[in-house]
Amino acid sequence: MKKTSQSTTSEEGEITFEVPKVLDRLKKHLNIRTNTELSDILEVKPNTISTWKKRNTLDYPRILSVCKTYSIDIDKIFFNKESDLGSPRNMNNTNSENAFSVVTGDMYFQYVYEAGKQEFIDSLPKFSFPFISGKKVRAFQVISSSMFPILKEGDYVVGEYIGKDIAKLINQNIYILISNLKGIYISRIQKDNSDPEVIHLVRDNQPNNNFFELEMTRSEIIEIWEVTSVFSLDLMGL
Repeated sequence: MKKTSQSTTSEEGEITFEVPKVLDRLKKHLNIRTNTELSDILEVKPNTISTWKKRNTLDYPRILSVCKTYSIDIDKIFFNKESDLGSPRNMNNTNSENAFSVVTGDMYFQYVYEAGKQEFIDSLPKFSFPFISGKKVRAFQVISSSMFPILKEGDYVVGEYIGKDIAKLINQNIYILISNLKGIYISRIQKDNSDPEVIHLVRDNQPNNNFFELEMTRSEIIEIWEVTSVFSLDLMGL
């Protein structure tokens, strides 16, 4: 699992953009002209912005936080185009391969209840974010501290769909598990040595990582997403 990169180029080198232009667009939407004014809003030193431009790097969480505060369309800042977050899009849309659905904490109950209903999935907020892409990718908000400090309450984890077969799971890896009995859990797992139909969910914030929070059976699990990355900002502003 990896934290979202702060470089302007993905590990695959497929997504790049120029930091000076990003910052210029941000200033335009904030109705300001100088780096000093921008540094005040971003709460950084003026020379920090100069460093970002020189190194072609950004503090993404800080930029995104300002966009959220001032209700600025993130796509306009990073890609100089209108966002279509309000338009239902299928995750497999090849024209929007970086778009993924976002499941906030207040959607958990409905998500389980509506599991498998395409109309509901299409209604979920969609977002395009640099360095996160894939045909079967979805983000879920962390609503507990059971995985602290790896995952903080309020973080969003990005998961890749792997089906619902617990036999594919790897001990101590982190997964998003959707149970039709218990709801949505984001946790490490440990297979039961005596019962292949059972997995245990393990807390990270317990000594020796040996406290089983609860168990799930194969029959109750309707979706499994393997966590691939995490970001620490509510990008959707919900």
